Amino acid sequence: MKKIFIGFLVLLCSALYYGAYASGIRVSNNLFAIVLPNEVRGTYSVIKNDHGILIYDKVSKKAGFGGYAFGLRIFKKPSEYASYPGSKKLGELVDRYGTVYDMVLIQPTDVQYDYVTGNSASYYRLYHLANTIGEKILDKSYTKYYNGRGTRGKDLYNEIIEKHIKAINEHWDSNKLEKENMSYMYNALAANNKNLLDKIGYAYYDVNADGIEELFIGEIEQGVMKGVIYDIYTMVDRKPVHVVSGGNRDRYFATDEVFLCNEFPSGADERVWKIFILVENSTTLYPQVFFKQVGQEDADSSWYITYSSDNGEWKKTTEQEFKDRKAVFDKYVRFDYTPLSQFKK
Repeated sequence: MKKIFIGFLVLLCSALYYGAYASGIRVSNNLFAIVLPNEVRGTYSVIKNDHGILIYDKVSKKAGFGGYAFGLRIFKKPSEYASYPGSKKLGELVDRYGTVYDMVLIQPTDVQYDYVTGNSASYYRLYHLANTIGEKILDKSYTKYYNGRGTRGKDLYNEIIEKHIKAINEHWDSNKLEKENMSYMYNALAANNKNLLDKIGYAYYDVNADGIEELFIGEIEQGVMKGVIYDIYTMVDRKPVHVVSGGNRDRYFATDEVFLCNEFPSGADERVWKIFILVENSTTLYPQVFFKQVGQEDADSSWYITYSSDNGEWKKTTEQEFKDRKAVFDKYVRFDYTPLSQFKK
C-alpha cells in the first residue's frame, strides 16, 4: 500500500511538473516573472537584475549583431524612463510596501540581427513576443502586477471629463474657460446648440506611442472637421495635465502616426500647418516641420517649408515637394467622439 501511495505521488508530481513545463518557460527576477512560449526554448539568453529582465537572441548575439529582442524594466518615476527610445508603459507593479513601479517594455531602435543574410527567424520570434508580453507578466508572493493600469484613458481622465460637463452645464464664459485652461469653443458653440453635451465629445488615443493614452476633447463633426480637437490632456508623473487648447481658426488634429498638426490661417491669403510631437511625460509640443501656403488653390501660389522653430526662416519650395513632404502628416485620426452626454465612469 505504501509503495502504491509513493508511486501515486511521483505520478502527481510528474504531471504537475510537465503541466507547468507545457504552459511555458518561466523567467524570473526578485520582483516579477515572465512566461515565454516553449517554441523559443534554447534560442534565447537572459540578463536580469532586481530592476529588469532582458531577452536576447542567441544566434544574433553570437554573430555580433547584439541580438537584443526586448526587455522589461520597472521604474519608480515616469521621468526616469520618459527619454528612453523604444519605451512603452505596460502596467504597474506594487511591492509589499505599497511602492508603485511602472512596468516598461523597452524595444531596440536599431538593427540587432543579421539583415544581410536574413538569418533572423529566431530573433523575430523573440522580438514579436513583446506584442503580448504584458499578459505574460507574473507577480511574486510579495508583489502584485496590474497589466494595463495607468495606461488606459477611461481610468485616468474621469475628473477632466466631468469638469468639461460642468463647464458646459454652467455656461462658463470665454474668460472662465481660458482661466481653467479650456477652449473658448465651448462658449462659442453654446449659442447654436441647445444641448452642447451632444455636440462635444471625447476620445482616448496614445499619440506619442509611450503606452499611455491621451485624452482628446472636440466637436462631433463630419467631413474635413471630423476629429478636430479643442483640448488635449496627457499624463505627467501619473497625473492628468492640460497640454493645449484649439479653436475655430486654430485647429488641432492627431495624425495616424505619432504627430499632432496645428493648422490655421496666418493672414488673409495664407495657411500654415505646424507638426509637433508630444514629448513623453510632458506637456511640451516639440516642433518637427512647418508648412505654409501663400495664395489660393486655384490661383498662383507659393509654398514654403521650415524645420526651425516659429522664428525660423521659411524656405521656398516647389508645389510637388511641398505636397510630397506634407502628405506624410495628412492622414488625420478622425475620432468617433463619444458625446459628453453619454459619459459614464
